[in-house]
Amino acid sequence: MYTAFYGLREKPFALVPDPRYLFLAASHREALAHLLYGIDQSEGFIAVTGEVGTGKTTLCRSLLERLGAETEVAFLFNPSQSGIELLQDISAEFGLPAGDLSRSELVAQLNRFLLRKKEEKRRVLLIIDEAQNLSQSTLEQVRLLSNLETASQKLIQILLLGQPELDRKLDSPELRQLRQRISVRWGLNPLTAKETGAYVRHRLHVAAGAERDLFTKGALREIHNRTQGVPRLVNVLCDRVLLAGYVARAPRIGATIVKQAAREIPAARRRSLFARRRPHAPEPARTAPSAFFAAGLALGLAVAGGLLIGSTEFVRERLQPLLAVGDAGEVATLLEAPVSSPPPVVTVAIGSQPVQVLSSEVIDPGVAADGFLGLLLAAENEDVTRREALNAIIDAFGLEHLEGTPRTDSLAVAKLVEQGLDAVELEGAGFEILRVLDHPALMRVRGVDESETRLVALVGLDEDLASIRGVDIGAVWVPVDELVQQWDGTAWVVWNDFESIRPVLAYGEQGHAVIWLQEALAQLGYYGSTVTGLFDRATREGLQTFQRSQTLEADGMAGPFTRMALYGSLDRYPVPLLSDAREDEG
Repeated sequence: MYTAFYGLREKPFALVPDPRYLFLAASHREALAHLLYGIDQSEGFIAVTGEVGTGKTTLCRSLLERLGAETEVAFLFNPSQSGIELLQDISAEFGLPAGDLSRSELVAQLNRFLLRKKEEKRRVLLIIDEAQNLSQSTLEQVRLLSNLETASQKLIQILLLGQPELDRKLDSPELRQLRQRISVRWGLNPLTAKETGAYVRHRLHVAAGAERDLFTKGALREIHNRTQGVPRLVNVLCDRVLLAGYVARAPRIGATIVKQAAREIPAARRRSLFARRRPHAPEPARTAPSAFFAAGLALGLAVAGGLLIGSTEFVRERLQPLLAVGDAGEVATLLEAPVSSPPPVVTVAIGSQPVQVLSSEVIDPGVAADGFLGLLLAAENEDVTRREALNAIIDAFGLEHLEGTPRTDSLAVAKLVEQGLDAVELEGAGFEILRVLDHPALMRVRGVDESETRLVALVGLDEDLASIRGVDIGAVWVPVDELVQQWDGTAWVVWNDFESIRPVLAYGEQGHAVIWLQEALAQLGYYGSTVTGLFDRATREGLQTFQRSQTLEADGMAGPFTRMALYGSLDRYPVPLLSDAREDEG
């Protein structure tokens, strides 16, 4: 459906394997290098593991393309559970008789075959996919195949591909003999955020025959957040996203459409706290930093890579329950901790994933009382914060960044209106209305010098943390109490009036706008009467019930706040919600 609309010759994210779409990320290239080395050195056993969809089949296909004609390959996609059935399957793959032979006859036949191939100077490689499904007894039978050897060389090389469950089986005491014979063992990682973007662009390029920049940077970030870089899930989500973009007639895909499409894919509805990682390749030794940095990193990941700032007490209180979160054996590494000038950003890494946190431990205690948010904003030019805030709102709605920087806050709001968005100005209304409306907003906050203000974008919110943008290091998570303390009370709530309805719908009105309202309320379960297009008592009562459910004033009129809530409650509208920014796994 969407291919012609987006100038594509075919679907770029089909799940059917196609060598034209081969994309090797760093983890896959390293694994491939180890595989080729192990095969070249005639190592007996090689094992590669990775989560579902991380590209084990892609890696294997790339390996086969690089092996010469001198290699005889048998590939078992769904290996049998019993040892004798496995031997029969292997024999069949090599073109040998497999029926009505005993175990010893099958082994003897296979040995003669391997000796003949050695005389022909051909290498024999057996690849067993989904090896995690093999029982321990069958894996032991696989080990015995490695006994087929001459005085100087193994006659068969065996590559085991499987999910992380295979790792756990290999680590069991019962399979220690097999484990000791595995000379190359590697764990595939998901794609990094940068690799996810390159992967999506690569597939679009192949499908179009030319460059197709269809996804904004914000959309690519959201795709990575929702999929954690698992290629198969990236394909599923991107295919659904392009369809949603086509339905919305969006010439370019933004983060909002990605969020909307992700709701239809269970595995992408919520963001994972951690991308699981278990490499088996040798890695440089790391020095573990203080527990505070390790915990700070965990929280940095938990807020989707954002920067966390706040008072020492607040940070420690938030970190305490997270100290045990994460994979066993992972340690954080202190990469950079500049302390000469604000903002005192600490960069730490877990595995190869860098994350920035702001720690009071690297700040002079004398300046901590001024508030980290104020210090951070004070380090930025007023125009920079305004530009970053404006682009953050534009990212949330999937629009193109604007050129230039508005010189005033009012001009920044006007720029949003020019893009087809609406902005409701609030002054002195209190922070809770922002929580109730659940929409991105521009806020004016005070810096360290209270006579100066900065425009920031509120783009995420949970019970006690708020995500703001206004600095060029990205999203910053701050305590709500601190944000409220520095907010001057002025804000602009940004939304999209998808149906272009007149400002207020009230009792007694009629027309297509009322039809839309009645149908929307009916879909949400708040209107059970016939859709008439007349704003009658039943419509008003249904609307009031809906308003109360959203903690809005139950005035029975469909003004901007009520329509924001309606759009946000209906799946067909791509609405960026503040509450979506902190989704986690349950």
